Amino acid sequence: MGVDHNHLRLLKTLLVPLFVLLCTAGGARAEAEELPPRNVLVLHSYQKGFAWTDEQGAGIEERLKNAADLPLIYTEYIDWKRYPTQENLDHFYETIKFKYQNVHIDAVMTTDDAALNFAMKYRKEILDDAPIIFSGVNEVGVNSIPDRSNITGIIEKIDPTLTIQMAREINPALKKVYVIFDNSESGLSTGKMVMDQIDSLNLGLELYPMNNLSIEQIKATASGLSQDSIVLMTTYYSDSTGRIVEFERFASELGKSSSVPVYHIYDFGLNHGAFGGSLISGKIQGRAAAELALRVLQGEGAGRIPVVTDSTVRNAFDYNELQHFGISLKQVPAGSEIINKPFSFYQTYKVLVLSIIAAFAVLLAFILVLLFYVQLVKRIRTNLEKSNERFSLATYGADAVIWDVDMSTMIYYFSDSWYELLGYERDEINEAHGGWREIIHPEDAEQEDRLRTQHLEGRSSYYYAEYRMRSKSGEYKWFQARGKVLRNANGSYIRFAGSMVDVTDRKVYESKLQLSYQELESTYEELTALQDELLEQYNKVVENQALLQSSEEKYRLLAYNDVLSGLPNRLSLSEDLKGFVEAHSGGHAALFFLDIDNFKYINDTMGHTFGDELLVKVGERLLGLSDGRSKHFRFGGDEFVILFKDVVGFGEIIRYADSLVQGFKEPFQLHASVVHISASIGIAQYPEDGVNAEELLKNADIAMYKAKEAFKGTYVIYGHEMQQHFDERMIIENHLRSAIANNELSLHYQPLVDISSNELWGFEALIRWNNPVLGFVSPLSFIKIAEDCRLIVPIGEWVLRSACRFIKDLQGHEYGGCHISVNISVIQLMLDDFTDMVLDVLQETGLAPEYLELEITESIFMESFEAISSKLEALKEKGIGIALDDFGTGYSSLSYLKQLPITTLKIDKSFIDSIDTPNNMSLASSIVTIGHDMGLNVTAEGVETQEQLEFLERTSCDKIQGYFISRPIPEKEVADWVAGRRAG
Repeated sequence: MGVDHNHLRLLKTLLVPLFVLLCTAGGARAEAEELPPRNVLVLHSYQKGFAWTDEQGAGIEERLKNAADLPLIYTEYIDWKRYPTQENLDHFYETIKFKYQNVHIDAVMTTDDAALNFAMKYRKEILDDAPIIFSGVNEVGVNSIPDRSNITGIIEKIDPTLTIQMAREINPALKKVYVIFDNSESGLSTGKMVMDQIDSLNLGLELYPMNNLSIEQIKATASGLSQDSIVLMTTYYSDSTGRIVEFERFASELGKSSSVPVYHIYDFGLNHGAFGGSLISGKIQGRAAAELALRVLQGEGAGRIPVVTDSTVRNAFDYNELQHFGISLKQVPAGSEIINKPFSFYQTYKVLVLSIIAAFAVLLAFILVLLFYVQLVKRIRTNLEKSNERFSLATYGADAVIWDVDMSTMIYYFSDSWYELLGYERDEINEAHGGWREIIHPEDAEQEDRLRTQHLEGRSSYYYAEYRMRSKSGEYKWFQARGKVLRNANGSYIRFAGSMVDVTDRKVYESKLQLSYQELESTYEELTALQDELLEQYNKVVENQALLQSSEEKYRLLAYNDVLSGLPNRLSLSEDLKGFVEAHSGGHAALFFLDIDNFKYINDTMGHTFGDELLVKVGERLLGLSDGRSKHFRFGGDEFVILFKDVVGFGEIIRYADSLVQGFKEPFQLHASVVHISASIGIAQYPEDGVNAEELLKNADIAMYKAKEAFKGTYVIYGHEMQQHFDERMIIENHLRSAIANNELSLHYQPLVDISSNELWGFEALIRWNNPVLGFVSPLSFIKIAEDCRLIVPIGEWVLRSACRFIKDLQGHEYGGCHISVNISVIQLMLDDFTDMVLDVLQETGLAPEYLELEITESIFMESFEAISSKLEALKEKGIGIALDDFGTGYSSLSYLKQLPITTLKIDKSFIDSIDTPNNMSLASSIVTIGHDMGLNVTAEGVETQEQLEFLERTSCDKIQGYFISRPIPEKEVADWVAGRRAG
């Protein structure tokens, strides 16, 4: 027992240190194993499901997940393509700030420009100042990065040069390239970049941008292209009407409908109608960017890693598309990747195939002989079917009854038309066995029988008779019957057949004609007696004919031509268009509706005489652009219409529209002045967009207004989706008409604060509309509609009255000194009684004039400067403030600005958002200085940060408003907000 006890004590002495050593090592190992993984935040500019974004994301995750030290990957989507708004960015900012407030970000990866700009702007604020690795950004975007410290990435180099070279190698006759891109900011820049690079090759290629066409028009154009053309697809998210499209679906439909190959810039078009080309790969870019991210995570500084400029492309072609256009693999440039290449059974089972071919050689010969006889039978059957078809068509077209008698059996046959004309059912009167004779009119039966017998006996070359037959209703119808008998070699009868035509109407006309002839005979004697008198009258008419004809020509010229330009006018257009539609029911034409942009501004600034001379020059310019098939009209004011006749293809319309746009780019020389103008053009096609003059004019007008809304100085071709947009607009207009009566409108109030005293100056009234059917409708959606239909007049008066009553009530609750600022529409200002209306509202609500400020935009003054200025000057003299809203975004010169009767300049939010750059900071400061030098107060809109406030304090700006102070507040919450501000 003592020995065992000693052994236990010795074992215990040895085991305790060993156990402590193992625990220490295990703890160290556990501590090493429990080191937290690195966190990588991936920010995508566009939405999940967008092919380009998904490809980049897949490349990033594929490389990161195969790394030795797998990082944690967080992925977020800005969805910038579908929601390119500041509100979206604000919401995304709040989301990132909330979700990752407790997550340390070790690296930020961005795809495309929107995500990169977001990361650079908020990196220090909410992203732990993490290094940034970008992809999907072109050279222009990278060169615009102000500070590249701790930033690296992959440049997306858009270069169609190799694709064009490959296309010319496949088709040496290539002359025309149709480039597809959308009208988004990135779409326009990509389209311009691609066309500039192709043009720089100096290959003499003709380039045709297709961003002004709808989806249907693009497919229609592609389906009719000649073989010396290709289509080059970039990115495409929405068409010219603003309709959002699914890229894969559109690309597939375009590939199927196009008559020429559709080359792509990006490889996500493969398997979706892409013919091929030198394709930018989002997946390759994603993997390359992830490789740089791993280097950064391993400790290498992002700012010391050079930006990768190597091209991330793959030269690939779709085998199915090659087959579709009859292009062999030998024609494809060497080294190209071929996808969807089919499995070759012959190469795999060559011996077996040859054996089978030998075994079936004899059988094939037999089949060929059999096919020869089958084709012979088919040819005979086809000829017989064609013969029957011709006979049926001829019978139907002649509107005749076919009858036939088998002379051996004396059985009669009548075609269906006979039963339809007389109303009998088949076999109802035993017509097959001669029963038809019973319904012949008794007065005609004997003559019909005599004529029939005469022909059968050979005394007439053919059978001809006219007789009446009784219909089932009892009415008699006249028929004209013709026929001929067929005899055999022995002269015996075989068949007697012919046709019958309903001539009842003709007989009626003959009867009436006979009566008219008798009346004419009795009238002839009376006419003879009047001959001498008529001759005398005729001599007088001859004497006055020249004078009458001259007057008619003069009146017609005045009635159908525009006095100013000499062009045909609106009346002439209506008659010519109506005549063209009636005379060309099977032809094609296009109606161009032109409106000169900003012509009212030219009239107001240069004078109406100058404007009239300009209209004459425009008419002459349009006539000079004519190719002989177009007729030009002045529709009225600054509107012109062109009827483009005998259109052969859709491409002619596009080329003529391009020539009109280019024609207006040349300046107009009027005396000593040079004038640059543009025209917005709407195009409607006949008969696709209308089969009468009214429809064509209406649809061309709709397309013209769509062009003005888009960019001005361009053209838009009418599409049926525009009618849908018009219908939606009418729905909003109809609901808006009852908005005031139904108490659907309300006002929110955004505070304005005096910077020097930090005291509340007042509020700006902002309208809101909540319709029980449409829900909350954005002011951006309904204000323009309200102006167009002049509903803005009662709505604007309601807003003014409600805002003045509210501020007066607020002043009565110990908040004296509060001002109210109300936005005014140009439609209201153009009313003769606008000044009286404002003063009446002030008197009705009891609000003193010095507490009211009216906000006017620069563009309002351009509408009619003199009339508007005099009204505002009168209100200003009463003590009412006049604020010039959104200053800096318009086109007023400083000399023009001095003439405006204003008291306040409001700096547009866009200048405040960008004061973090030296140039914009200097510009904003200059605006404040200009305002003060002119004796005006200056208010800054859209202030959202402390830095912006501090800058505005340094520039001595007078007042501010924006989310930094408060969002717009519902009316019932304003008093509590003011009280809370005072208490704070």
